[in-house]
Amino acid sequence: MKKTVKQFISSAVTALMVAASLPAVPSVNAADAQQRGNIGGFDYEMWNQNGQGQVSMTPKAGSFTCSWSNIENFLARMGKNYDSQKKNYKAFGDITLSYDVEYTPKGNSYMCVYGWTRNPLMEYYIVEGWGDWRPPGNDGENKGTVTLNGNTYDIRKTMRYNQPSLDGTATFPQYWSVRQKSGSQNNTTNYMKGTISVSKHFDAWSKAGLDMSGTLYEVSLNIEGYRSSGNANVKAISFDGSIPEPTSEPTSEPVTQPVVKAEPDANGYYFKEKFESGAGGWSARGTGAKVTSSDGFNGSKGILVSGRGDNWHGAQLTLDSSAFTAGETYSFGALVKQDGESSTAMKLTLQYNDASGTANYDKVAEFKAPKGEWVDLSNTSFTIPSGASDLILYVEAPDSLTDFYIDNAFGGIKNTSPLEDVGSHTISTPGSETTTVPTASNKGIRGDINGDGVINSFDLAPLRRGILKMMSGSGSTPENADVNGDGTVNVADLLLLQKFILGMEKSFPDPVTTTTTKPITTTTEKIVTTTTSSSSSSSGKNLNADIRKDMPTSVPGGNEKSGSCKVEKKTYNCKFTGGQKSCNVILPPNYSASKQYPVMYVLHGIGGNEGSMVSGMGVQELLAGLTANGKAEEMIIVLPSQYTSKNGNQGGGFGINQEVCAAYDNFLYDISDSLIPFIEANYPVKTGRENRAITGFSMGGREAIYIGLMRPDLFAYVGGACPAPGITPGKDMFMEHPGCMQESEMKFRDVGPEPNVFMITGGTNDGVVGTFPKQYSDILTRNGVDHVYQSIPNGGHDAGSVKPHLYTFMRYAFK
Repeated sequence: MKKTVKQFISSAVTALMVAASLPAVPSVNAADAQQRGNIGGFDYEMWNQNGQGQVSMTPKAGSFTCSWSNIENFLARMGKNYDSQKKNYKAFGDITLSYDVEYTPKGNSYMCVYGWTRNPLMEYYIVEGWGDWRPPGNDGENKGTVTLNGNTYDIRKTMRYNQPSLDGTATFPQYWSVRQKSGSQNNTTNYMKGTISVSKHFDAWSKAGLDMSGTLYEVSLNIEGYRSSGNANVKAISFDGSIPEPTSEPTSEPVTQPVVKAEPDANGYYFKEKFESGAGGWSARGTGAKVTSSDGFNGSKGILVSGRGDNWHGAQLTLDSSAFTAGETYSFGALVKQDGESSTAMKLTLQYNDASGTANYDKVAEFKAPKGEWVDLSNTSFTIPSGASDLILYVEAPDSLTDFYIDNAFGGIKNTSPLEDVGSHTISTPGSETTTVPTASNKGIRGDINGDGVINSFDLAPLRRGILKMMSGSGSTPENADVNGDGTVNVADLLLLQKFILGMEKSFPDPVTTTTTKPITTTTEKIVTTTTSSSSSSSGKNLNADIRKDMPTSVPGGNEKSGSCKVEKKTYNCKFTGGQKSCNVILPPNYSASKQYPVMYVLHGIGGNEGSMVSGMGVQELLAGLTANGKAEEMIIVLPSQYTSKNGNQGGGFGINQEVCAAYDNFLYDISDSLIPFIEANYPVKTGRENRAITGFSMGGREAIYIGLMRPDLFAYVGGACPAPGITPGKDMFMEHPGCMQESEMKFRDVGPEPNVFMITGGTNDGVVGTFPKQYSDILTRNGVDHVYQSIPNGGHDAGSVKPHLYTFMRYAFK
């Protein structure tokens, strides 16, 4: 049943008020869905993490069918359990498993032989085929190869630290044999038959130095999916070396979960695909067309559509029927770019079958795309026709056979904003033609965040996202987001807008008018007074005194240069979590693998990730400009994802509570134990503390200072711009922070000399962290810690404060 407009607005506002009251109510996950059994002598299991999405498994003796969609992590497996015998694999002779499978992966999925050993505990995989990601990625150790049953496999070892296992939370290795050539392709039904000499793989692992002394727990044929969809018909499994004909034995009752209506995330999205790990659920449309991973928007990853033999060929996504319903209105869109024509139309189309079963093709959005420019192809108010079924969303170039790129695809509730702004986009309203409008919001109406000319509940989500972007360092908020008119944008504006929509407030306050007086300077670069102590570093070259005489409050012209740096996305194994994390690595102009470079780690704000500081804060531009002008050393800059939790990734949530803050504090262990060793093993970098610097923005500023205080043996250059509260006990608009240390303890640990540079920057008009940067400086002064405090007149919680900090910090790093 459809909700009334009043009910919808009320529930939407209530949900957003809970999120914005902060600290946010933590999400509650259902228990993992798990079904086990034995049929005809075969053990089987279906497992679905958090009971998410739609899954099914129908087992019978020696075969099963399964399907999955919109899941977090899913597996369906069948085989033999040897655990009760407590014997090593050699006691069971030559174990072989033969299979006959129809396997259709759509995204991150693989088909393998799977199992465990005990005493010692070990998890293993023999991978026959996969979708869009070859396990185990770049993680782990290479242990050679083995050729068996006509296929060559790479042998790998990875580690899991403090993760769920057969025997509770434990640390254990994973052993892998992965075919060098996959037996399957993504988005295709693959007909796979084969025999796996399981015991011979075990022998090869032992010969490669892997410990195979444990007792065998199981050997199963496993279909696994991660944040993907797909299906499999496992027609036959045999352990005698033959591939039997499919059985006609009675089928057990299907193991299923009820199909329920999918819910959008807190920001209104049913799906959002940034293609950082491949094509996701998107696939090629048309014979000969290809979809491959490529460069995306703003230094990120995207997909390239090539080999188009007809104008309708492109890339497509099958829409989830539990999320998208005929007769309802939604937002759809993606960023697209073409570089084969001077200008050509790009089109977003919905294919569907009507009530009679006839295929239809409706335009969602269309835009004339200039050569080499990203354009926003979106429609925030598209109604799926009544009676429509089998929905497929696709991107095409209807007037050209040009290759094109796609990034930041999304689908959500009506009026959900695109994931990124690129300058213009298409919109459509009922009864009107599609038109092109600027992305800038309607500046005439405070509170009209989405620029549709009215103030309503749909303005709450984009304001909330804008505040998140500002706090993470990945963007800024629109001008009409200053709802209370105090000259800053923060949670106070979100709360006022909520009250206004609910009728608790009848109007907005008059904007505050301020007169700005620029500081008087005697040089071409502005100088500001500082608060420091008079003591000096215990050893090393103290540059703080030099900085006090040379730290302008804005970046002088000619010191920023665009388009000269290369950004590389990398993944590495985090020992603390036992999983993989990502980072972006910015290489300086004229980078050479034969030269060694110092490394600067720049940390993002809360809710951000490794992509948040790639653009918008001047990191790349200042690196290129300062090195070109000879004002800074050539260096490699690493932009990590800080959130470090054994419970998973933060995923961009807006919750600010002690659990979230603790996960950011855990980055201390990740950077010291995993990230620094990874960078030094994969890039030509100089080692030692004198060749490492760390700084950051907001929560990243807090963590950079905290890490610098705790590990001066690792970093000789430490800074923080607009650092968030929580290093010491304190209270802000979000929560009461217990502190990582007491005020008397805020000094460098006695594990290395004090840094050559220790610099904190704060803005006088920062509406998010307020005066906490200055409070940190005062505490350090009382504790006799030499440092520099830079105050930016009228500086906010944004690039206006961050860029001056980076301008000075980069110039004095590695001197």
